[in-house]
Formats: sequence, structure tokens, C-alpha cells
Amino acid sequence: MIKINQLKLGVTESVVKLKLLSAKVLKIEPKDIETLEVVKRSIDARKKPELFFSYTVMIGTSLGEANEKKLVEKLKNRDVSIDRTVSYREPKLNDVICGVDRREFFREEKNRPVVVGFGPAGMFAALILARAGMHPIVFERGADVDERIKNVQDLWEKGVLHTESNPQFGEGGAGTFSDGKINTLVKDKDGRSRFILDLFVGYGADSSIIIDSKPHVGTDKLVNIVKNIRQEIVALGGEIRFNTRFTYDKERDKDRKIILAIGHSARDTYKELFESGLEMQAKDFAMGFRVQHLQSMINEDLYGDVDEKTLAALGPGAYKVTHTSDKNGRGVYSFCMCPGGYVVNSSSENGKLCVNGMSYHARDGVNANAAIIVSVRKSDYNGENEPLGGIGLQRELEERAHRLLDGKVPVQTYGDFKKDMASTEKSLGEVKPQIKGQYGFSKLNDIFRFEEGSKYAALNDFNETFMEGMESFGHKLKGFSREDTVLAGIEARTSSPVRIPRNEDFESNISGIYPCGEGAGYAGGIMSAAMDGMKTAEALVKHYNSL
Repeated sequence: MIKINQLKLGVTESVVKLKLLSAKVLKIEPKDIETLEVVKRSIDARKKPELFFSYTVMIGTSLGEANEKKLVEKLKNRDVSIDRTVSYREPKLNDVICGVDRREFFREEKNRPVVVGFGPAGMFAALILARAGMHPIVFERGADVDERIKNVQDLWEKGVLHTESNPQFGEGGAGTFSDGKINTLVKDKDGRSRFILDLFVGYGADSSIIIDSKPHVGTDKLVNIVKNIRQEIVALGGEIRFNTRFTYDKERDKDRKIILAIGHSARDTYKELFESGLEMQAKDFAMGFRVQHLQSMINEDLYGDVDEKTLAALGPGAYKVTHTSDKNGRGVYSFCMCPGGYVVNSSSENGKLCVNGMSYHARDGVNANAAIIVSVRKSDYNGENEPLGGIGLQRELEERAHRLLDGKVPVQTYGDFKKDMASTEKSLGEVKPQIKGQYGFSKLNDIFRFEEGSKYAALNDFNETFMEGMESFGHKLKGFSREDTVLAGIEARTSSPVRIPRNEDFESNISGIYPCGEGAGYAGGIMSAAMDGMKTAEALVKHYNSL
């Protein structure tokens, strides 16, 4: 087939025109095009006020494969190439395992693989294992999604935290109560990404996620999608043990195959496994604050002054900004940007507070929000000598955030942050906090202040670096650093501060433990975590086929 990139249409123009455009690019007659599939669509706003969708399409013609190749060579157009869509090949299990019929082999509980955690990595690992006929047993410390919704509402509406079932723990993992962004920078030569997207669509997501360059599902749709995936796993003989925290036992589990798909909020599990001899390494990560602006301002920054029809076609604007400090080399960047979304209390431990961002499918909230985060180096917390030192730093900062307002989300305007003073309700301008959870006004500056001699003293440049980044972004997006921008904190769990090493067979230094996903330090979002879970399950199928 022929792949064409950079086909541009006005945002309100019909995709029917793509066939004519494709024929023009290929210099053939439209009747010669037999099939046309849109594989990617992105917004091109570089020539505002002219706005376009840029399409990538796969073309099948009546010319034949040999002539298609000659045509592409003759055109010498870098946006035209021969390509083949790769479909994911699910791993197949041998009929006989260890001399036993595979169905009999996996009826024995001691032979059934264990998956720890039912976030994206664990969920897709379990799905692949279940489809291979291996009857996985999943341990999930949190509740199923229906009970979990009630637990999360208790936190947001009453300030009551359920430490085992909350925005971090439970069916679907932390991503269930987020924007549901499923874009990834991971290369997908084996078709895993498309497999995941197709599955999501089959279980309730909009088909647009297959072609959008920045696809999102939305919390309100994710809750049903994860439930549907769970039901398939169970129907295939898998078992999900909710409200059950897995505890590793060297003797009991020495012959088990365990896919470790914990999230990076499972801090107690990290500690137990580290003390059991599981190798872990500290890694760099980032922390900061959620910032809220009017979504209308972001739309105008990105699209210019557009009419309602055009805006409806484009959807609410999403930005990505980065800056590197000249003073200390730290990176400052946006993370998990949620158009038309909410800041949410995302805590999971008593006496500690952290926030995240969330959008519903419609993304129709008044505010845009994103985490603006500053890079944290291993050396900032003695990570070379303390593999779990980053978790200690996170906990210290989350305790400080919790103490500010006894567990309510602390809010401050950017203008007051620059003045190093606490905000009050009178500090607010046009931007009003849109927060899921109880909140109040406070002073975030003190969270990243450390006494001389503190082991975290290297982070005393955090506030200055954060402001440097905000001012830089204000030059890129008009109004980004305005005084009434609303900050909320702390965003401490952007990625895991720990990596669990694994070999080429995905196995850790402890035989039988296969670490994967965000918690193990191999992913950064729903899609990359799900893909890593799939790859780990594939490695396990390969292992059983070698027996």
C-alpha cells in the first residue's frame, strides 16, 4: 500500500476530499484509488488564522504492488512511501507444557501466572495471558471500579481517604481518574498500540482515538472500558482478586511466575520487595504544581479568534511547553495537560497530599490545567546510595502539602507565589479554581524550602526555577504567566522515582519476578504502560513454550 503524509484540509472540510487530494499527489486518476484509510490526524495551526487538519492516509490502488513501488520511486516525494500496516500477533501457547496438556497444566493453581496490580500494565498483561489460555490470577489491592468510584467520591466530597481504594489504587490504576490520554512516543513496529486502541473502541471509546494524534478517552468512559476488559479476562478463565494486597514470600512464591505491574504509589510494596532482595535503582523524575488557566484563553493562544463551528471541529486546545534553566540546567515542562478539566485530590496515604489532573470525555470544563514540573535529579536525594530515596522525598513534600490545610488541596495564585505570600479568596481574578476535592487558600512556596544542612537542600532552587519556566511559557502562550493563574499542589507522582532492572527476558534478579509498567520505571502513561504489560506477558508465554 502507499502511505501519504501531510494531506491538509480545512478543519471544517469533508474528508471525502482526501481521495481527490491523494490522487493529485500521486498523479493518478481518482478511479485508480480502491481503498483509503485515515491512519493519523493532527492539527496544523502554524499559519493562523488559517487552520488545517493534517492527515496521514494509506492508499490501495488498482495499479498492482510492483507498479505502486515504481510510482513512489518516480515521484521522489518524501511524504509518499510504500508501507504495510502491521497487525499485532497475539502470542500462542504450545498444546503441551511440561509434558501435560496445557489446559490441565493451567488448572493447577501453582502453575497459573500471577499479575500484581490491575492498572494498564497489569490489565493488558492479564488479558494477553488469558487469551493464551493461562488463567492468570490478578492481585489488586484496591476495589473494583464501581466501589472505587464511591471511595473516590468520599475523598473528594467528604475528605475521607480510603487508603486501599482511591485515585491511585483500584481497578484501572491511576489512569482511570485522569484525562485518559492514550498517546505515546513509543515506536510500535509490532502493532501493539493499534491493538490497544481497537480494543478500547470495541469496549466503548470513540473511534476517533484511532486517528487522532493526541487521543483521549475521558474518565467517564474509562470506568466502563476497564470493567469490560476485566469481564473478558474472567470469561477466559482469569481471576481478579480485588481488595487483596500481594505480599511476596520467598519460600511460597519461589516457583511462581509473577508479573509485577505495581503503580509507583505502591510505596509499601517497593519497601517489602527491596528488603526481600529485589534489585532497585533510583532514577530522575520531576515534581511541581498544577496550574489552571481559562480554557478560552488557551484556545485563543493556539487557534486565534475562531468561530464556534471551527472550535467545535478542533476541540479544546492542548499545549505542551518546555524550558531549560540557564542557571542550573533543570528542565521545566508541562505534563498531563487536561483541556477543559479539573485538578483532583489524588492522595493515597494518610497525612500526605498530592494532586493530579482529570478531564471528562467532553472536556467541557471552564479551565485548562496541566502540571508544570521541574526535574529532580538522583543527586538531589542521594539516590546513588538510597534506591528508595526518591520515595522518601515525595513523602516529605506530600506531608508538607497536607499540613498546610490539614488535607485540603492548597491553592495560590501565581501572582502571590511570585510575591511569596499566601493567597486568599480576594486574590482570585478571572480564573477560579476547578477542583475535585476540598480546597483552601494557602502558600505553596514553603513546600520546597529546606534548612541548611538538609539532605534535600539542593532543591532550594526549585521555586526560582519554576517561576523562570512560567515566565518563559508566558512568552510562548499569551497570558500563561498572568497574575491570576491558579496553582495547586503538590504534583509529586508524575513518574516513578525507581527502576527495577530486568534482563532481555523481562526477568528481574529474583527468578520468576517480571517487573513492568510505570511502577517498574518502564512506562509513562496509559498506552506505554499497557504496551509494556503486553511485552512482558509475551515474554512469559515464550518462557512456558520453552519448558
